[in-house]
Amino acid sequence: MTPIYYCVDVEATGVDLKNDRLIQLAFLKVQGEQIEAYNDLCYTDIEMNDTVIAVHHITNAMLEDKYWPYETDSFLELEKGNIPENYFIAHGTTLDIAMLEHEELDLQMQVIDTDKCARKLLQEADSYKLEDLITRYSLRERAETIARRIGLDNLDAHDALSDALWHYVLFELLRDRVDGDVGKLVTLTAEPMMLEKITFGKHKGKSFEAVFEKEPLALVWMYVNMARDWPDLEYTTAYWLKQKAFFWEKAQKERREAEKLLF
Repeated sequence: MTPIYYCVDVEATGVDLKNDRLIQLAFLKVQGEQIEAYNDLCYTDIEMNDTVIAVHHITNAMLEDKYWPYETDSFLELEKGNIPENYFIAHGTTLDIAMLEHEELDLQMQVIDTDKCARKLLQEADSYKLEDLITRYSLRERAETIARRIGLDNLDAHDALSDALWHYVLFELLRDRVDGDVGKLVTLTAEPMMLEKITFGKHKGKSFEAVFEKEPLALVWMYVNMARDWPDLEYTTAYWLKQKAFFWEKAQKERREAEKLLF
């Protein structure tokens, strides 16, 4: 059976991996030469603030008549293809997977993170932002060809389906870099990666090093409360906390106490 590659992007009510929820699910389903597009807005009962809406331009009013995420065609198709022989591909997979898990989709597919793979395979790049990689490696023409096939009129729209398409053309480039060995991309994705900047909360945009120097207890909190289900965050916070034995010991002690309460 020919494996299926699901190139996925989601939008959510925010970036809190525990409390935010899915509001858009889009992906390309690629099997052999066949490419299909899926794209659904999803209902939520979480009221979004203006800051979040400014990012994805999806309002609560736009979702009032939509189905819950697990009822959409996109979710049902992803659920159907959720087997170990298939591949889940995104540029940064943490948020996507967390939002799907909230809808009780326990991912069985092999995971490829094009962000992590690009950082390891495209070391000559100046930036690993998706749009910068598309420009650096001249991937627009390929993306436009696929956009015409799937009937996507505005490839430049800040939309989950557009981003899913960009994920696919970047995946093709990365696959070429490993001579078609997709398993190598899965392996690279599974290896922990040092994060550079914080992408959530009050320290968003700051480097982990800067926060550790000025507010090390913030990294202790991240290690205890967020890192358990986020391998890259665990790897990064542990690295910095180990620079000072006091904070590393404190983090481990608080993690043990928190786990006792959970289990």
